Amino acid sequence: KPEKLTQLRRSSQITKFQFMKYKTIQIDCNDMSEKELNKTMKELLGFPDFYGMNWDAMIDCLSYMRYPHEQMTELTLEEDETLIIYCKNLPKAKFDIPIFIDVIDAVNEREMNDGHSPQIFLCPIC
Repeated sequence: KPEKLTQLRRSSQITKFQFMKYKTIQIDCNDMSEKELNKTMKELLGFPDFYGMNWDAMIDCLSYMRYPHEQMTELTLEEDETLIIYCKNLPKAKFDIPIFIDVIDAVNEREMNDGHSPQIFLCPIC
């Protein structure tokens, strides 16, 4: 039955998430500008001094979290780890939310193109 199959898929996804290895950061996006988001991401993830403070530079730095030898982030991930970014008050952000989502998608797409699982989950919280 289709509804039982859907329930099974959902419970399977939940179980998979429960056993996933992950690291987390939390950002309060309330009234946060793009400049403040870049500064916060740089501080929380340890981007290098030459970080360009823009969307393209964020994609580049986030893409290297599983490659610590590149020294693009202080927070690194193992091959089987995921970063969960909890975004408090995301609807109240002043930065362009769809572009931020595109940044995360671009990083995950790079990983999936290399045969890896997505490395970042964006999780809005109230």
